[in-house]
Amino acid sequence: MLSKRNSASNNSSCNIVTSKKLALAWLSLVLLFIAMLAKQWLWATQSPVETNILKLLPKNQQDPVAELAFGSVSQNLSDKLVFLVTADSDENILAAANLLEESLLNTGLFRSVAGKVDTEKQNEWATFYFNNRFHQLTSEQRERLINVPSSQVQLVVQALYNPFSGVTGNELSNDPFLLFRDYLSLLTRQHSTFELERGYLSTQYAGKKYVLVSATLKDSPYSLKAQQGVKEINSIEQTLSETYQASTYHTGVLFYAAFGTESAKSEISTIGLFSLLGVVILIVGVFRSATPLALAVLSITVGLLSALALTTWIFGQVHLFSLVFGASLIGVSIDYAFHYLTERLWAGEKWDSQAGLKHIFIAITMGLITSLIGYLGMLIAPFPGLQQLALFSSIGLIAAYTTVVAWYPVLAIAPSKSRILPGQAMLTQWLALWSKKWIKMGLPIASLIMAAIPLANVHYDDDIRQLQTMPNSLKQQEQLITEVSGIQSSQQMLVVTARDDEALLLRLESLQLELNDWQKTGVLKGYQSLTQYISSSALQKENFDLITALYKQQGDLLMRTLKLAEAPTLDQPFSNITLQSYLKETVSDPVRFLYIGQYEDSVASVILLNELSAPEKIRAFSDDHADISYLDKAEEISSLFSTYRIKVMELLIVALSVITLLLIKRYGLKHAFMVLVPSLIACVVGLAAASAIGSALNLFNLLALILIVGIGIDYTLFFAEKARSSSTLLAITLSAITTLLAFGLLSLSQTHAIHSFGITVLSGIFVAWLLAPLAIKE
Repeated sequence: MLSKRNSASNNSSCNIVTSKKLALAWLSLVLLFIAMLAKQWLWATQSPVETNILKLLPKNQQDPVAELAFGSVSQNLSDKLVFLVTADSDENILAAANLLEESLLNTGLFRSVAGKVDTEKQNEWATFYFNNRFHQLTSEQRERLINVPSSQVQLVVQALYNPFSGVTGNELSNDPFLLFRDYLSLLTRQHSTFELERGYLSTQYAGKKYVLVSATLKDSPYSLKAQQGVKEINSIEQTLSETYQASTYHTGVLFYAAFGTESAKSEISTIGLFSLLGVVILIVGVFRSATPLALAVLSITVGLLSALALTTWIFGQVHLFSLVFGASLIGVSIDYAFHYLTERLWAGEKWDSQAGLKHIFIAITMGLITSLIGYLGMLIAPFPGLQQLALFSSIGLIAAYTTVVAWYPVLAIAPSKSRILPGQAMLTQWLALWSKKWIKMGLPIASLIMAAIPLANVHYDDDIRQLQTMPNSLKQQEQLITEVSGIQSSQQMLVVTARDDEALLLRLESLQLELNDWQKTGVLKGYQSLTQYISSSALQKENFDLITALYKQQGDLLMRTLKLAEAPTLDQPFSNITLQSYLKETVSDPVRFLYIGQYEDSVASVILLNELSAPEKIRAFSDDHADISYLDKAEEISSLFSTYRIKVMELLIVALSVITLLLIKRYGLKHAFMVLVPSLIACVVGLAAASAIGSALNLFNLLALILIVGIGIDYTLFFAEKARSSSTLLAITLSAITTLLAFGLLSLSQTHAIHSFGITVLSGIFVAWLLAPLAIKE
């Protein structure tokens, strides 16, 4: 007898020593994670938080040139801010525009601000085009000079006798056939609807005058530094309103990014704060002791810190999207703590910390494994956002689990006071009900019947724009600016490749015929191409030859008609403008982004397409030409969402199959089925709930199913391991409440995809908790 006691004592001592070694090892790792986090966040050269929604998305794997094209266009659009200023008088408008320009420059946020066009820049533009005036013709001019060159003389006469034409003697001397003014007019119309007035670009719209001011950011619009400047910009606009009674409208990626960041921060703080408060209230109310509260907060904190440190280390930055979901991790990572703490409460003064861990070890380990099967499965998707979310969640759960296993037996040696479990009578009665067949059969069937009606009307919407919140105030301002200025931020484009620059310009010129036809038939409203600003050398030579012939053949007629002293002559030799020389000029600044440049053995350019009514026609055209590809990033990603929605469903089936095999191995076929059924029904109800509130289902609803399965099986596993235990029901209920709180708050998100995700998890987890006692083996 004494020998047995000594043996038990020795085993206990050995367990304590082993436990302390494990605790110290885990402490070393956690300290390492904290050190990593401090270095990454406190001494980082760039912000550790990524806010760019595009970073969540996969790259174009099939066409690297298309990805370069999208990057060039996206960069150009994202760095630009556009402002329109209007007031009740011209003087106030110009004064407000001037103050806006000065104030924006003084913020230090911008690389450049374009308000009043300085004389030097005007001269640079005028000089470039004037010096090359014999190389460029409009399509109408070309047709006229080819077919009826003498008609150009009549047009000159009409312009001279038109009192509003503004033809001067100096202009007539430099450009006697007035070809340059028509080309310049076309060029101006292609840029925008604005005209130069007292140095500012202004236009009339709906009886009001508007002045354009644009700015280019120094930093990415997704950087926190740039986004912090939005308040300063709003303050400047408020000053203009108070000083000049001016209304200022703005648009740009910065404003949307800043709104999204603020929304995400608000959601992170709300979810994190209320989840934590929920945990605190639950623990204080149920355990009535400081020790359980400290232990629970410890495991949550370690889980989040570890996830943050390792995710930042692996990805370089943590996306706000991951942090939003990571904040909800509080409600999941606390599960392991609740099971340990309820065991301690149940045991009372008979508590043995090592025995308590042993009692729940298999259940929480299997729970972790089933959760990880779901989470880590998302790593196969090529969406960086999903991969990061999967890794963040997996690391957080592993760290929370390890904290319970390594530290709780050492930190929670002291027993709690002996008392009955909170709500003991209700817990016992609820478990007793599950011995009745009508409950075992009725609740699952009722859940499925209630889900059937909404599921009959289910539909899918994989639009990528569901990931981005679009506030009405910003949308209205963008729409007004588009209507007033004609400036559009289209990301639908054709990517054109050729062997060299000259071949590229020739190909772009040949495409203009097709583009003009599409414009006439309403397939698109407009387009922007390099050859609207610079012609190929071949076309420049043709234009030069046409103009030379015009001077030779019609010079005498013009002299006689206008009674000039001598016939105009063209003695200037031909000297073409290459694409590279054009791109080095100031005049190319607004359109330089259209040239993608060299890639392997070819060069590429993009043609921006505005307001497409029949994109399928343009896509079909590009499919027939090897050197042209149609790119619509939003459509491409939406298509990928659709593809990976199916792949995630396949992944879920694979994960369920693996989990089923694990369950069958441990519990046998019949009992494994009863462990799995509550989670399956919960998935059906989760999708039905999202559909019932009018949400279109998407990839994120299916990702929610992975969570429901992972968490729901945790609940049934504990009943499968511990049978009809009130402490198990209490722990599961506490876990469910915190999970419902965390994901319930996600359902309040302003971002549709997150909102729909939250609704699915909220309803699914409730049903998983409700039906969990099905796993009790009689």
